Amino acid sequence: ERQIVDLCIPDDASGDLGLVLFIHGGAWIGGDKESYKEGMNYGASQLGIATASVNYRYISDDVDLLDVLDDIDSALAAVKQKGAEAGVNINKVLLTGDSAGGHLSLLYAYARKNTAPVAPVAVVSNSGPTDLYDDNFYHNNALGNEAAISDLMSKACGQRFTYDNKEGAKQALYSVSPISYVSKDCVPTVINHGSADSIVPFSNAQTLDALLTQYGVEHVLNVYQGADHDLGKDDAAKKRADELLFGYIDRFLK
Repeated sequence: ERQIVDLCIPDDASGDLGLVLFIHGGAWIGGDKESYKEGMNYGASQLGIATASVNYRYISDDVDLLDVLDDIDSALAAVKQKGAEAGVNINKVLLTGDSAGGHLSLLYAYARKNTAPVAPVAVVSNSGPTDLYDDNFYHNNALGNEAAISDLMSKACGQRFTYDNKEGAKQALYSVSPISYVSKDCVPTVINHGSADSIVPFSNAQTLDALLTQYGVEHVLNVYQGADHDLGKDDAAKKRADELLFGYIDRFLK
């Protein structure tokens, strides 16, 4: 059940075809691919692109985030095969998701860019974590106290630690943090983030923005002013986010 991917292909599609892959949120321990069904149908029927939404194994003491990247690899391989059976060549992908899905979109697009079954060409993150070592994660987090966040991050990185010995897990935490994979070759990126996010600190978005700027990577930090993790009701920022997403689809998938 956790390794199933849904795929929509336009009825009249042929030849090369771009894909939007939706990756769901839920703190890596919940959520489901069904949340993107409406977006999938719209993309395939109105925009003329392939769309897919993927489930993945929840993190646990036995499954960390690098294992989840393997699930995304497998999903993209299956999508490419199903596309070929339908007479299309799914040859490039824009990854996007909310919260944990935004994190996985960034991490996969950066870390697996050169090995993915379908080549990542852009990524759009909505409230996605970028730096799992960021100390701001561990204080005043709406998900729980220092012990609860440390437990979650232990599962995420595959190394058990408590807040008091977080320094010892620094390398493991960075291994599953998108900021660790930033280079001049990163794909164009949109970062949508609320300035008052109580789950993923805004400092995560700022750190990624600074690094992408340093390496000269095309990107946009779209700030939802005063918004929490759900991105609130900043209509101007929401409009810009939609324009950025559709603009990336037009530029990089068609």
